[in-house]
Amino acid sequence: MSQPPKYRVPVEAAPVRRRFRVSSLTLLITGQGFSGFGDQFFVIALPGIVLLRHGSAALGLVLTVYGVCRLVGLMLGGPLADRFTPRRIMLVTDTVRAPAAGLLCALAWTGETGLWALAVATAILGLAGGAFLPANFSIIPDVVEESQVQRANSRNYAVAQAVALLGPVIAGVLVARLGTGPALAVDALSFLVSVVTLWFVRPHPDRAQPEPAPRTTGVWTVLREFPLLKVIMMMAAAGNLGFAGILEIGLPTLLHQGEPGSFATTYGIVLGAFGCGALAGSVAAGLFPTPRNPVRVAVLLMLPQAALLGAVGLISGQLWPAALFLGAGAANAAGNVLLITVVQTGVPAELRGRVSGALLVASFGLFPVGALLAGLIASAAGPRMVFLLGAALVAAAGVAGLLSRPVRTFAKGGESHDVRDERPEL
Repeated sequence: MSQPPKYRVPVEAAPVRRRFRVSSLTLLITGQGFSGFGDQFFVIALPGIVLLRHGSAALGLVLTVYGVCRLVGLMLGGPLADRFTPRRIMLVTDTVRAPAAGLLCALAWTGETGLWALAVATAILGLAGGAFLPANFSIIPDVVEESQVQRANSRNYAVAQAVALLGPVIAGVLVARLGTGPALAVDALSFLVSVVTLWFVRPHPDRAQPEPAPRTTGVWTVLREFPLLKVIMMMAAAGNLGFAGILEIGLPTLLHQGEPGSFATTYGIVLGAFGCGALAGSVAAGLFPTPRNPVRVAVLLMLPQAALLGAVGLISGQLWPAALFLGAGAANAAGNVLLITVVQTGVPAELRGRVSGALLVASFGLFPVGALLAGLIASAAGPRMVFLLGAALVAAAGVAGLLSRPVRTFAKGGESHDVRDERPEL
């Protein structure tokens, strides 16, 4: 006689514990947000240290050393990012910058701020910071799928703008209350936060590791193969040449002439308005789908930006500049997000670092030239002429870009984003 089957009491399955996971993009943006926040303490604290002990001439020397080393780092960082991946270069450079910032912190805390020691520390920070930038510029496509690159750039750019808007205010207050030593400790710690977050960043599963580009592949070879990049680089150079003069010379000189007593307050309000506009523009760029021809849209945004900046040179009053710079900031940021996305998704991964470095050199390299020329123009014809000529240069760069064949034919008919020149088959 067979026994009835034993009754089995159903056992409730234990709930599956899902590990809390933070996406690589969130880690990346968070770490770089902290790092950018720490940079504001360096910007505020360094002039105070040098001026207190050595004077304005020494400050000029230290900043020149920093700028030259940063430019050298920019030229080296692109090829290194292509050779060793952007994440590794960012890890190495932030690992170098942390103790260099710590050295500055120790010098400020002990009062042993010798000029040569300051110059060496800032040279290391400049060289490593310059090498960091092309890698940072080109890493986003490695951690998200291609369809999400524009949205990821929007988030990254928005955080950077928020830090640039709020960071100097917070840094200025803390430097005034705590001194330069503790302030530079924040900068050093921010690099460590960046290193920790970068350590846990992983490439997106869909992103295969690219083969390193041949070492003989230079920037000019890349530009010959990708003519759209040549156009973007020329627009960036001309646009930044005009914008640098407006921002560095034209705006402060114009505001100081109007109401010298309230200059600092008004200047801060106008720069804050530009930052708010840039934050809004970067967020807006992530809310809308990628246009059929994003390059054309980005170049078109240069025209209202030029009109708004030029209007500052024509309209009197203390409030109008803030309103006009608000709009200019929004147009500038939205266009930058679109162009950054085009470069990141259109350039082969093995060349992305080199191209990013070249674009950054074209952008940052002409800033001192623009400021110098604007100073001469302001002395000869007044600051309003700086606004008019700078805006005309931005507009001319935009019109030239719109008329160029690579911009007109990019992604025509909804084709995939590819910055290579399209030649008809014979």
